[in-house]
Amino acid sequence: MRLLVALLLVAVLSQALAEERLVLAQTMWRHGARTPRGCYPTDPYQESFWGVPWGELTTTGMRQHFEQGQRLRRRYIEETELIGRKYTRYQTTVRSADTPRCIESAQANLAAFYADSPTFPSDVNGWPSSWTPIAVHSRPYEEDRELEVAVSCPRADQLSKNRENLPAFQSFLASKQPLFDAINANSGDTFNVSSYTIAHWWGILRVEKGDFNLTMPEWITDEFYEGLRQAFEDSEDYIDGQGSKSTLKCSVAMYHAYNMFLAGFGLPDDTELLRLRGGFMLGELVKNMWNAVNNATATKYFAYSAHDTIQRALMLSLGVKEAIVGSGNPYYASVLAFELWESIGQYYVKILFSPNSETDLIDYSTFLPMKCSVGLCPLADFVMYAQRYIPQGVEDCYKY
Repeated sequence: MRLLVALLLVAVLSQALAEERLVLAQTMWRHGARTPRGCYPTDPYQESFWGVPWGELTTTGMRQHFEQGQRLRRRYIEETELIGRKYTRYQTTVRSADTPRCIESAQANLAAFYADSPTFPSDVNGWPSSWTPIAVHSRPYEEDRELEVAVSCPRADQLSKNRENLPAFQSFLASKQPLFDAINANSGDTFNVSSYTIAHWWGILRVEKGDFNLTMPEWITDEFYEGLRQAFEDSEDYIDGQGSKSTLKCSVAMYHAYNMFLAGFGLPDDTELLRLRGGFMLGELVKNMWNAVNNATATKYFAYSAHDTIQRALMLSLGVKEAIVGSGNPYYASVLAFELWESIGQYYVKILFSPNSETDLIDYSTFLPMKCSVGLCPLADFVMYAQRYIPQGVEDCYKY
């Protein structure tokens, strides 16, 4: 009898899997490799060294996103056949942060994604081979709360400042005093002891030394560099609302219990802060899913070209960052994907991540804080959980 029941369950599960249908895909990628966004007064690598403006997409970044576009094409056009190879704005909507490197990354990605769309002029001398211009929409920076985490939000800034002022975190900063002393003694400028200084300096040196392997001034030793990296990784997520970071190898249930109830520097996760950092984008993702379910949109593929900051904010809100990227930040051209599937009249969500342009999307659905059978998370459960992290509106940024 038990064998019969087991065989029946296997048969039902096999039927459900066989009838899975991808309904909607939403991808959010980080721009490709870039130059630094700035430098310090005594930096040997001033803007003139790079030959392009600060924060500009490099040729490596262009290649990364062209390769990523090829991977996304295989999944959503060739394998799942979610959309056709011929570009139409009714099926595909692309939105970018209003930053040159993000817009350029979108263009490089889409050049590969729609590489053989029969919608380009074939009778123009010199036209790029098989290239179709794809519409990329954007909003002014100060209006884009979905893709730009740092847009003015006084309440979020206050909550972050409260966390930074906590005695335990101030003690952490004090323990990093040798880093600040070295910076102030050698950089030609004076920097405050703060999480901002750590993030600012890590942003410069990670590109110069980590990405381009440039020779560093003598005072920037390997020990200094690694100390700065560790200080950044220990503080950045906390400042944006996360509690303690899990280093335990445990079940998914234990993983979420640990992350939700233990504290970072003496504090648990700050739901309100997480909501104000990543919740506006999370709300858009959920809205798009419901529109797809209710046939209120013809769009089957939403692509968002932005920064690691919004990828990280979404992962923190959904409690999966530590499982997906650990204590660091998502790498250049990484892709965070939310897929909506239908099986036997029911809708499910999958979350996937590609860490770089050389790696296909990996399914992390089982790490979502809800019941996910064989990687399928019921849409209703996903939305119920997400609601606590979606703001009522912009007015939430001005509540005190």
